[in-house]
Amino acid sequence: MKVMMSRLMCMMFIQYIVQGAWVLTLGLVLSSYGMPEIIGTAYAVLGIATIISPMFVGMVADRFFSTEKVLAVMHLLLAAVLYLTTSFIVSGQTTQSLAGIFFVGLIYYPTVALSNSIAFHHADGPRYFPVIRVFGSIGYVVLGLFIGQMGWSGDIMTWYVAVISAVVMGLYSLTLPKTPPKSAGAPLSARDLLCLDALALFKDKYFTIMMISILVLMVPKTAYSAYIPVFLNALGFDNAASMMQIGVAMEVLFVFFIPFFLTRFGFKVTLMLGMVSWAIRSVLFSQSALSGSYAMVIIGLVLQGVCWDFFFTVADIYADKKAGDKIKAQAQSLRFIASNGVGLFFASSVCGYIFNSNVTDTGSAGLAQWETFWLFPAAIAGIVFAAFLFLFKDDVSTKYEKKSV
Repeated sequence: MKVMMSRLMCMMFIQYIVQGAWVLTLGLVLSSYGMPEIIGTAYAVLGIATIISPMFVGMVADRFFSTEKVLAVMHLLLAAVLYLTTSFIVSGQTTQSLAGIFFVGLIYYPTVALSNSIAFHHADGPRYFPVIRVFGSIGYVVLGLFIGQMGWSGDIMTWYVAVISAVVMGLYSLTLPKTPPKSAGAPLSARDLLCLDALALFKDKYFTIMMISILVLMVPKTAYSAYIPVFLNALGFDNAASMMQIGVAMEVLFVFFIPFFLTRFGFKVTLMLGMVSWAIRSVLFSQSALSGSYAMVIIGLVLQGVCWDFFFTVADIYADKKAGDKIKAQAQSLRFIASNGVGLFFASSVCGYIFNSNVTDTGSAGLAQWETFWLFPAAIAGIVFAAFLFLFKDDVSTKYEKKSV
């Protein structure tokens, strides 16, 4: 079991190094090579790619090929597309760069669900998945520190790091434990091509409530990830990027508490702890905008561990529990689409409107406006928390607690 866990941790570590190498500095790289005007469009096409491909790739892994082989092929193909896209960026070809970025997202994002599926297949999800997943966060941090130390934040070298990492991940995937398709040999139908088995999960009202909650909570999540560096700068912090590592470190720490909370309190309470933390953190940021309290800012950053791990990571575990053996990869893809696809589109639009409508001054002059800005995601998280409290009564938690005793 220890050997298996080590292999899965290593898989997750490399998986997120690949992602960080091209996503972490995407906007800055485009700006450095004379294309700042397409940064917004680049993220938009990534959102479209996220909606399109994960479900289909999940169906392929569930039915035709071993998941680790699909993961390998996807990463090797990703390396080729990343390499081609770098030439477009360096030469300043906007249309070709956007097309390349679209295909990068189309190929990469399904692999997140595939790696999750492999982890769930070979390890007890509620007990061990959080420990496995945390190595993805560690990989992301290691990559970020490496790029910063090398001075490559706005350099195309970061994409070459992504190319090499993708090749490494592709080859490593071929060594992963065999994860055969659960529905191999079954007749292929239009239902399979349209991934209707996974979509049928929405017939379960509690699964639907969970997915809607994920989609709406992407608003406070996006408010944090997109605007916290700007807010910290307005407060007078010159090292916003470094300060945000507090939140990443807390993700690594709090993930180890997930098994305890799931065993003792079940899914509903654990998920609600994550939800209410999004609301509390936004209120803290709102109050710190006027008071200038560094303590409130630090507490808000620390809460990232609870916000992310107790909601989004636990949501991965919940999706796995609800899916059943035959559509595990598709179920993970559904969860990913709800957050990084439809959810990101929705949240980006809402957060952009809130920001543009409220924060019109820059620097310390806009702090009073920031107070108003943070109250919106706080209210949204509070509403989701209240709705979840009264509407979500799934007995998956009870089943898991009995099994774990």
